[in-house]
Amino acid sequence: MDITNDFFARSKIEPNQDAQDIMNFLSSSENVNKMIVASDMGLPAITPVVAELERRFEDCKLFPLNHEGKNQNAANRQNIGRMIKFIMSYYGYIPIAGGLSERARIPKFANSKHFSTAAVYRKLQVAQYNIKVESIKNSDWIKN
Repeated sequence: MDITNDFFARSKIEPNQDAQDIMNFLSSSENVNKMIVASDMGLPAITPVVAELERRFEDCKLFPLNHEGKNQNAANRQNIGRMIKFIMSYYGYIPIAGGLSERARIPKFANSKHFSTAAVYRKLQVAQYNIKVESIKNSDWIKN
């Protein structure tokens, strides 16, 4: 079972197509790697992926992230946090205790429109999954 299916099997979140697409986006190895690097730097895990997340999913019909008024779609943004917590646990990361503090503010350089705070993670447990980063020579690369 992959992370997305495992999440929806254990979660009360409706596994509609938009929610599944968001979970697949967040759990992709590229985005998990970015969230791990952000966490290791003491930043909220969502920091490096939030702009793309919002661009792709802010107006989706079944799981919108946008808000037009106080607390509009707040549950969906909270569920993004639950998704990230689930994903990060597979890689041995858990949220740092202490609640919402200045450390949990998403930096301005992340260009988030709909999220302002998020959890910071620390590696504290054995990972079920690992990220493998490779540099592979592109056969189409032309030497000058």
